[in-house]
Amino acid sequence: MTTARGTPATPPGGRPLILFAIPKLAAGGPDRVMAELLNDLPRTRFRFAIVVAEAGGRYFDRLPPDVEVFVLDAGRYPVRKLAALVDRLAPDLVFTTLRMNLTAQLATWLQRHRPPLVVRQANAIAADFAVLKRRSLLKHRIAEWLVTRGFARADAVVAQSGDMADELAPALRAGQRLATIGNPIDIETTRQLAMQQRGALASRPAGAPALVAVGRLTAQKGFDLLIAAMPAILAAHPAAALTIVGSGEAHAALVDLAQRLGVAGSVHLVGQSNGALAMIAAADLFVSSSRYEGFSNAMLEAMALGTPVVGTPCPGATREMIVDGCSGILATAMTPAAVAVAVGRALAADRARLLAGAEQHVRTHYASGVIVERYAELFEQALASAGTSRRASYSAGVPQNMTSSAAMTS
Repeated sequence: MTTARGTPATPPGGRPLILFAIPKLAAGGPDRVMAELLNDLPRTRFRFAIVVAEAGGRYFDRLPPDVEVFVLDAGRYPVRKLAALVDRLAPDLVFTTLRMNLTAQLATWLQRHRPPLVVRQANAIAADFAVLKRRSLLKHRIAEWLVTRGFARADAVVAQSGDMADELAPALRAGQRLATIGNPIDIETTRQLAMQQRGALASRPAGAPALVAVGRLTAQKGFDLLIAAMPAILAAHPAAALTIVGSGEAHAALVDLAQRLGVAGSVHLVGQSNGALAMIAAADLFVSSSRYEGFSNAMLEAMALGTPVVGTPCPGATREMIVDGCSGILATAMTPAAVAVAVGRALAADRARLLAGAEQHVRTHYASGVIVERYAELFEQALASAGTSRRASYSAGVPQNMTSSAAMTS
């Protein structure tokens, strides 16, 4: 284990130390969320450190200087090294996401120091499992067991939407908090970044509707549905063009699909791009065609940037982010025909009304200040419950690691 960057020890001053844990801080949605929380959570109430399994990346390099950084230099599930770090650092609370959820759960069995553990689920579980089950029943059963274990010793679990909370609730034991907290976005900073990226944009013909989609090229993102919708979209808007930003295993299949449908000239798969925000801002429409989605950060960015959004009614946060006809347009089904109809509705809609509705929705529900305060309150509640439980267990002579937190749902 190495310390990538450290700050001199500071007197606690009553401020608890929160240890964040994530595999890496590269360019993914969960990476952005963790980095933004570390930047914006109040220093008057907490101190912060972060542990990653892999150094480097877009958000890793932007961490604030008062956050102590640890790199485990280990495999996918560095259980022993994380346990050793927690014992040495003695944080007051550990906050994890992605595969660090399971790593931290397993590490608790090896730790002498057992702080409250808050885990954040990053994707829609049922749909994820359904895909895995079709591929391999054995892998599905193993994954289901691991995810269940991944929540077993948590004091609180964060879901990104009501859909996800409903999925998680049956897996939780009595006494665990279940908090529904969406993802944060700094609206002004996002707009500034998009402005800085504008120089790399290519010009396009006036009056040609520009559609953009962003994400990994996988079955989950449903880009095949979007490409299959293009013949109908082009029938109504012959000059329309679709740009898909992202890379992944489905690239060749998507290129082949566009060619077979005769829309290859109007569909552009551009790979990963450092100018994604500028592309979203310049587009006439952002389309999320996902089959399931924990929380679409790209769609949230589009709403913040003033680009109308279309989404499918998939499991996850999309149906909460899009109030149909107000903050965006929601397709009636996850089919090419329904996507094409939704795109047509969006292009014909009152753009100013959609943009005003989207901005109000984002500022009310997902602005950084709103989400950061919800996390701060959750951390304080978990810390308070842990303190109460420890005092009670000491009075009763019960070992600290056998206590549970008080139940609460938010």
